Amino acid sequence: MENNPLVSIIIITMNHEKFIEQACISAISQTYPNIEIIFLDNNSNDKTFEIAQKVLSQSAIKHKILKNTESFGISKNLNILVSNTNGEFISILSGDDWYTKNSVEEKIKYFKENPNTDFVLTDGYKYYQEKDQLTDAYSQKEKEYITQNISNFFHDNITENKTVNVGTFVKKEILIKYPFDENVNTEDWDMNLRLTSKGFKLGFIDKKLFYYRIISTSLSRNWKLMKDSYEKVTNKYFDYIKNDKILYKNYRLKLLHFKYEILISEASEEQKNKLKIEWKEEKYKIKYKNPILFFKLLILKK
Repeated sequence: MENNPLVSIIIITMNHEKFIEQACISAISQTYPNIEIIFLDNNSNDKTFEIAQKVLSQSAIKHKILKNTESFGISKNLNILVSNTNGEFISILSGDDWYTKNSVEEKIKYFKENPNTDFVLTDGYKYYQEKDQLTDAYSQKEKEYITQNISNFFHDNITENKTVNVGTFVKKEILIKYPFDENVNTEDWDMNLRLTSKGFKLGFIDKKLFYYRIISTSLSRNWKLMKDSYEKVTNKYFDYIKNDKILYKNYRLKLLHFKYEILISEASEEQKNKLKIEWKEEKYKIKYKNPILFFKLLILKK
């Protein structure tokens, strides 16, 4: 790896006019000296594109600005962005999130110190927009578990994404050979599993290098879409999941979670209480084989 390899920061956005300036400024303000920015607006119907264009055009940083004439899924947009990059490394940024100024510099430093690494995740912050509240992205216990079990990442994350993928940093050659699956919406989780299942080495930087903005319209609350994407991702590894009792139990519990979140989101207040009780009953049937223990817990929880 050359001393200061070119890093391509790719920004994907749609209708983020309130946030895109902050995202773009965080990209052009990086302390690392050799970056380019590839920006793609996914056919926004607000002022996102115009704001980004103004911010980036005022910077001396090399950049390319793209705009779709129709809306595509996140994965297709990411593949378009990757195909327009020139860097050796790619750093992924959503238009409603932002980086710390040393984000890219710390990632390049990590790669130089760990040359066998293929892609990295980092620590960071979660920002809850409606509450104006900033929290840690991970607890200390969660971070310790990730770092201590990084070699077992595929197994640990196959039934549930346990990481925050803001600012994922990956060698471009890998994303060219193994592009994003355009049939799924949870593209970050799918990428983590796809690459680790093929033997690529994941690293984790225990430094806060991103801000992940959580808003009420986030995908994580669109239960039908999440269920569909969950099934598409896990179906790729279903045999592996089915052959492990704990993984299969976790898989069934996750599907049950989606089922009842969807039902509850569409139910009346009176129906919601009934559904929550049904959910508990089904959950305990999956979790506990001992019927006596099951009924004792069920009585205690009611």
